[in-house]
Amino acid sequence: LAPVPRARLRLSGPGDPLSDERPRACAPGRSMAPPVDELAPGAGAIRAGFREDGVPAYMVAQGVVFIKHAQDPTSQKIVRAKRGVGFMVYCTGRSWTGPLGATWAEVDDTRSPGECSWVLVEGPGFGVVGPLLVDPLSEEHASQRIAVRWCQDPPIFECVMPKTATIGDVVNAFCARTGLNKKETILTKSLPKKAPNGSGILLPMDYTSAKDVLFNEMTVRDAQITDTLNLVYVGHFDEDYHPTI
Repeated sequence: LAPVPRARLRLSGPGDPLSDERPRACAPGRSMAPPVDELAPGAGAIRAGFREDGVPAYMVAQGVVFIKHAQDPTSQKIVRAKRGVGFMVYCTGRSWTGPLGATWAEVDDTRSPGECSWVLVEGPGFGVVGPLLVDPLSEEHASQRIAVRWCQDPPIFECVMPKTATIGDVVNAFCARTGLNKKETILTKSLPKKAPNGSGILLPMDYTSAKDVLFNEMTVRDAQITDTLNLVYVGHFDEDYHPTI
C-alpha cells in the first residue's frame, strides 16, 4: 500500500461514495459531529466515548461496511453496503465507542461532500466476526489479506486479518460469513499432488502434505500465507453453505 498522509482525506475512488444509499448533506460549514466541548450537558456517555486516535484511513476487511448517515454517532439508522476487501475509507481520525462496545470512525467530509457519516470499525451484534475495518498503517497490528477457495477459483471468501490473529479467528470469520460448521472446516496452503497414474487428477484431500495444514492455534504470521487457501470441508458443503454477503 502506498503511504497515506496523516491528514484529513476522502473516500477512495472518484465518485465512489461509501454507501449504496443516497448520502445526506451535512450542514454547511460544520464538521460531521460537534466537538466534544460543544456537547450539551447530560451527554456524558457520548463525550466519554469519543477518541482522537489519529487513524486517517481504514481498509475494508470483510467485504461489507455499516454506515450511519448522521452527524450524531448515536443515531440508530444504520445502512449496510458491500465494499470490496481492500477498499480504503478515509477518516478524520476521530472515533466513538458506544455503550455496547461498537467502535465507529468519522468519515472525512472535507473531501467527500455530502458524506456526513460514521462507519463501523468493529463491534458485536452485526453478524460479522472480527474487525470490519483495519488500519493498514499500523505496525503493531500489521495485517494480512486472506482468500479461501472451495475446490477451484474464484475464492468464496476474502478478508483482511491482523497477523497477530489466529487461524481459529480466520475460521470463525469464515464460518460466520458462509454458514459452514467450524468443527468441519480445515484450511490448507496447498492442494494434494496429482495421482501417479498420469491422469492429471488430484489425489484426495487426505493426501495434503501435513506441513500445509493450518491449525487453529497458529497465528496468521506464523502460517506464512502467500497464496489463496484451500477449504477442506468434512461436512455436507452444499447443504451447509449459506453465504451472508
